[in-house]
Amino acid sequence: MKRRIRAAILAVLAASVGLVAQANPAHARPDCDVPDPPPICDGPGSHDPEGNLTGATRVPAGVSVTGWATDPDGGAVRVDITIGGTKVGTLTTTSGGNFSGTVPARAGGNVCARALNNGAGTSKLIGCANLAVAVDPVGSFDRIERSGTDLALHGWAIDGDTTDAIWLHVYQDGVFATAAPADRALSAPPAGHPGYGTGHGFAVTVPERPGDGEHNVCVYAINVGAGTVNTELGCRTYTVRHDPTGALDEVTRTGNTLRVRGWSADPDEPQTPTEVHIYDSGVFVRSVTANGHRPDLPGEYGPTHGYDVTDLPANMTPGPHTVCAYAINRAHGVHNTQLGCRNYAVPAPVAAPTINPFGEWDIYSNEIHVSWTDNSTSEDGYRVERSVAGGPWVEISRRTDAFRSLTDRNLTPNTRHCYRVIAFNELTEAAAEVCATTKQPPLPQPTGLTVVGRTDTTLTVRWTDNAEGEDHYLLGWGRPTDQVLPRIISIPANPGTGEMTYTVTGLDSSTDYRVAVSPRKAGHDTAPPLDTTAWTTGGPIVNGFTSSVGAVQACAPTEVTLNWKTTGATRVVVKRGTTTLADRTQSGPGVWEGTVSGGSHDGNVLYTLTAYAADGRTATANVPVYRSTPYPLVKSIEFNNTGWYRLEAWYYDLYDNKIQKIGDVASGGKINITPGHCQVRRIKVIDPNTGRVAFMPGSQLVLGHNEGGVSQVAAG
Repeated sequence: MKRRIRAAILAVLAASVGLVAQANPAHARPDCDVPDPPPICDGPGSHDPEGNLTGATRVPAGVSVTGWATDPDGGAVRVDITIGGTKVGTLTTTSGGNFSGTVPARAGGNVCARALNNGAGTSKLIGCANLAVAVDPVGSFDRIERSGTDLALHGWAIDGDTTDAIWLHVYQDGVFATAAPADRALSAPPAGHPGYGTGHGFAVTVPERPGDGEHNVCVYAINVGAGTVNTELGCRTYTVRHDPTGALDEVTRTGNTLRVRGWSADPDEPQTPTEVHIYDSGVFVRSVTANGHRPDLPGEYGPTHGYDVTDLPANMTPGPHTVCAYAINRAHGVHNTQLGCRNYAVPAPVAAPTINPFGEWDIYSNEIHVSWTDNSTSEDGYRVERSVAGGPWVEISRRTDAFRSLTDRNLTPNTRHCYRVIAFNELTEAAAEVCATTKQPPLPQPTGLTVVGRTDTTLTVRWTDNAEGEDHYLLGWGRPTDQVLPRIISIPANPGTGEMTYTVTGLDSSTDYRVAVSPRKAGHDTAPPLDTTAWTTGGPIVNGFTSSVGAVQACAPTEVTLNWKTTGATRVVVKRGTTTLADRTQSGPGVWEGTVSGGSHDGNVLYTLTAYAADGRTATANVPVYRSTPYPLVKSIEFNNTGWYRLEAWYYDLYDNKIQKIGDVASGGKINITPGHCQVRRIKVIDPNTGRVAFMPGSQLVLGHNEGGVSQVAAG
């Protein structure tokens, strides 16, 4: 009963000291103190100390702790105090069982007390207080307030090692700015520091950094007493805008004058127009006031900050030029802002083009083709003018693209036409002239062109000449696919009209040709040629004969497809050995190609193609399909026993296990071994008494095949 009264008294005392952190309540001991005075309780824990950590608070000298502890064995109790699991001091109870005192501060988040046992029993944890103990300064950088060009920094800072105000250091953009104490009154003491008073706030004023743009300001609390770190309370950014802003929107040149357009405003005096200086190629040209109406400007400035100058003199030296505009600062800024730069160019004088000489195919009875070479790099384009039979010049084309040619159509035959090609830009132009007379219409076209004779190397053609007075005939020949015939000759003309023939020589046999004829007369258009196609005679040609596969593995039949192509053949026969796979015909001797099934097999096959011409001449081509095999192919093996003992022939599997007896071979006898078609076998002839191998094929494994080898061996 006395112990309960004592515990109640200590609880009242603990409540009267106003602790910051309440400790965990101690567990009550078993009711072993009746009758009074108590005996020594038996059982586990009956000699252990008991007690309670009733409070812990941060004070400038460290951490103040209070509590009580007793030991059933009697005497004062020593109590170890830990912070964050590390011992920082030991306190001893008074005669009334209470302990109190201040222990050194150590950074941690838990203050605990352990009562040390006296005599029998063990030491015991009697309580912990959840108290964040800091030895470095703590605080907060809460906000920035702007006033003109000054910044007011607000927050609080405190060091648990002192109740006095501590000093702050302020840095801007990494550069030291000022030092000041955190001594302003707060509405309440900082959290966790109830006994330190309210004088730990700060409101530090510093000038903003010069130069428009984003800047950084950081506040550091300077450590006092224990601890090693000057705590960064936080960093904040702010933006400086004092220099004028705006844009150079447009610079255009018309003739020898410039138009310069844009806008400008100064954030310090947004309602007052700014002055803008204009430079051309680095030379000052003019100062203008940006007070024009611009309804598209940002709302913070209003619509009366535009500038638009239309009569600035241009620098007329040929080449590129650069115009730059600068807004002149009005108040707190430190720079005249470049609003932008834009380029304009003055072209060099143009050079006259060179008109290309007329070629054979540039002048016709009703059109003329004119082309020219560009001799200038500064032209905007070309203008083409025409004069007919000495008449006035008329513009017929204006080109601003990359083409340097013109075809003038629907002209009058046998008439003189002159052309003037003029290179121009906005400042200059230069011209070149050329004249030509259109031709007369073409002579009548021939008719009835046919091939009347053919050999292996010649074609004889015949046509009807319908023109009178021609200078000669042009005759050309080549392959039907030629866009331009590679061979053209001149043939003397016949008087008047009538039938003409000509034999083209030196041709390839069995080849398709196109032959064309046309009459020619100076000063006239060339009549459209009349053409025909024909083949020379000759033996057939095999252009290609291939198989879809080149080799087939033995005992793995594969489907084969044959592809062929011939020239000059009217019949094609494809055979496999002596078996005919295809016999096809066509009416003409042209290029002929197709496919034939070669059947399914496992190789060792020869295909033959025979191409026949209409006159009976032939050409042949062969294509083999080989057989590949991982094992020797064996049709049969004849074994002769030359020894004195009977032997046995056996089949073994791939793992060298006996699978089938083939037969016995008496002394002086023989046996014929024939593996099944497409069976893989290991063959051994052995002495049944000793197991000795008398014969085994050299590769050990063989593949039975109907087209395999036949061999005789002797052993004993």
